Amino acid sequence: MLAPYPPLPMNELSRQRLIDAHPCLVEGNSDSFLDEVVKIAALYFNTPICLITILDRKRQWFRARLGTDLQETPRADSFCAYSVAIGESVEVCDAQQDERFRRNPLVTGEPGIRYYAGVPLVLDDGLVLGNLCVIDTQPRPAMSATDMIMLQQIARLAVTRLEEMRVAAFIDGASGLYNHAKLDADINDALDSGDSPMAVAIELLSPAQLNDMLKSLGFDFLTNFTLQLKAKLRALLPASWELYKISALRFACAVPGNQVEQISAVFATLVEAFSKPLHCQELPVLPQLGIGVLRLKPGKVPEDWMRLIVCAADEARISGRGWAYYDEQMDAAQQRSIRLLNDLADAVRADDQLRLVFQPRVDLNSGACLSVEALLRWTHPILGEVSPAEFIPLAEKTPLIHAVSFWVINQAVSQIAAWRQQGLDLKVAINVSAQDLNNDHLTDEIVRLLARNDLQGSCLEVEFTESALVGDFSVVLTQIERLKAMGVEIAIDDFGSGYSNWSYLRDIPADTVKLDRCFMEDLQPGNKDWNIVRALISLARELGQRVVAEGIETEHTLEVIREWGCQEAQGYYISRPLAPHALLAWLGARTPMTAGLGGSELA
Repeated sequence: MLAPYPPLPMNELSRQRLIDAHPCLVEGNSDSFLDEVVKIAALYFNTPICLITILDRKRQWFRARLGTDLQETPRADSFCAYSVAIGESVEVCDAQQDERFRRNPLVTGEPGIRYYAGVPLVLDDGLVLGNLCVIDTQPRPAMSATDMIMLQQIARLAVTRLEEMRVAAFIDGASGLYNHAKLDADINDALDSGDSPMAVAIELLSPAQLNDMLKSLGFDFLTNFTLQLKAKLRALLPASWELYKISALRFACAVPGNQVEQISAVFATLVEAFSKPLHCQELPVLPQLGIGVLRLKPGKVPEDWMRLIVCAADEARISGRGWAYYDEQMDAAQQRSIRLLNDLADAVRADDQLRLVFQPRVDLNSGACLSVEALLRWTHPILGEVSPAEFIPLAEKTPLIHAVSFWVINQAVSQIAAWRQQGLDLKVAINVSAQDLNNDHLTDEIVRLLARNDLQGSCLEVEFTESALVGDFSVVLTQIERLKAMGVEIAIDDFGSGYSNWSYLRDIPADTVKLDRCFMEDLQPGNKDWNIVRALISLARELGQRVVAEGIETEHTLEVIREWGCQEAQGYYISRPLAPHALLAWLGARTPMTAGLGGSELA
């Protein structure tokens, strides 16, 4: 027959929530003060064993112990659980004669408990963490009233220390503000009291700003800047809005339910105040403010509500809106982005998710197709087709883009080698990211792959956008020159948008300039695109660079750019991106007669 399971206290959920929020209460590191407390108790009561216990969901943890090597026991075996359940002292003079404990494995086996006296460790808010208990392996008579008072007094010493540890766990060391654990506890307390508070996250720097600040100015500057932000926020926020610091430069506050109508005015004040540079150690720093807001109601609180306000703050900062309520659609988009990044890492290693398709590029004089652009496609096993316009920008924000680029290069070179064996001599253009040109890894991989497949560099063209030129230009230029030395052709992609700088045409040894497709959407006499495209073609040709127009979808556009001297073009009017076998069929269907420039003939 099994020993009876100890009862649960009425406030078990609140008690457990507090323990969850304070790992320091159950962690294994010893505390010298608590160690002294158990020594004092064991000495006074002359017992071989003395414990300070914390009762968790399924375990009883020994936060301090004397006389045993055990660090924990199952909660089902805990004597202290009975004291925690009733919130009062429990004394067992002979455990072998007590129906609750006589079959307990701690009685029938090691350490052979016969006598037990425990008093609850009650925090200021009435929650019981565990017990201070003295244990003997021999029966004892009941403790005198004076001795029980003494045991309770010693327990208060332990409670004082545990309260100190609890408070310290609530404090952010750098700012002195309460932290995310305290915010969670305070919000739950407000909800338990029937309030409907507003949880608010306040971002003041982007992750990139924070990283740059640490690298260039160091931790001391960051600490000083944090304290300055704290002081400014405290001065601007109502006194009743408690301020918390929940991450490196992310603050939060809890707005009582009866003050929600103030938020618009308060947030407008914050947006205005942080729209100007703040000076720290005589250096100006322009904050990037984002405030995320979520109304919480008793019984309807998402488990991850703190993540939701952070997501809303991040969205408000990125969009420039200043502040925003949490929005489910926005969160779904962010969750999808995270999922795509995680799954893309797996897709790179899989055999059946990523693939290349190839869009023909034709000479506008002869109609000949001498090269194709390799374009990445992803068939997600659950989400289906995912557009590269969605997943590539996500990957470019992380080191994952290098793995993606390496996959593309490997597949492209393998396809070139296969075509060579079939007698097909096509140049393949591949797109690389700005990050790929910031070191020599990509160039090294291209060298290795060409050598392994016995191919010349002239079979490849490397395309990159102007954003690749904004960083360390000398490093980028070194990689471009290495590629050029191998015979790899260089193309500046999407020229005319983004970070356009005419000097790039002069300083970069590019063979080709690819005009951004956005200029081709409405190419009509007299509009700006008409004049820009004509000027770009003229300038590139004067510098001896080949001009390729992307996004050609009509015969009119094709004829206009050809008249202006554009040498090559690609787009849906010519052909959609094709799988390798479909490309071979498309090429095979082209005869000298159908290699002209008529739309239906090229398509």
